[in-house]
Amino acid sequence: MASYTQKITGNTKTEINRQIDNRKSMSLTNISSSAAITIDLYLTSQINSKITDTDSDINLAAGYAITTLSQAIVIDNGGIAGTSDMFLNEKVYKSDGTFIGTCTTFGSATSLTFSGGLETTLVDDDDLYTGTRFYILNDVIIPVGTSLQLDSNDFNFNSSQYKMYIVSNNSDGNIDITVR
Repeated sequence: MASYTQKITGNTKTEINRQIDNRKSMSLTNISSSAAITIDLYLTSQINSKITDTDSDINLAAGYAITTLSQAIVIDNGGIAGTSDMFLNEKVYKSDGTFIGTCTTFGSATSLTFSGGLETTLVDDDDLYTGTRFYILNDVIIPVGTSLQLDSNDFNFNSSQYKMYIVSNNSDGNIDITVR
């Protein structure tokens, strides 16, 4: 079975290539020359039955209509401000699991854009939900020049129901991922 590699070069949420179905192992290697790197590795649900409240909701009295055109929306936040990590490239749902669309641009903590349009109408104060995160690794430190190897029991999942992401605390990233 062939292997593939992916280089992580920043500290923003990065999707790990979907070619990981039925793979035997995954190695995460810190290739930084000077710093340990702390990582999170997690799955995000892509199905409407496993969603989590973002603490953000629609902030427009008139609401928004269904559209196939790109649509920017205004949101307000409860105790937690919306973040790029929370919304960007994520499927967004109403509280009952109704699919709204995929957020393609995070303008700010009060502005999201759905370039593919909106699949359902939105009214003022509709709560926004995204897929629940399931952590495989959380705040794991990988020392300089060290690899962490996971076997298939640690990371196998249904790629039609979940996406896998990695986030590093290092602005340079410097993580090589090899999947065999």
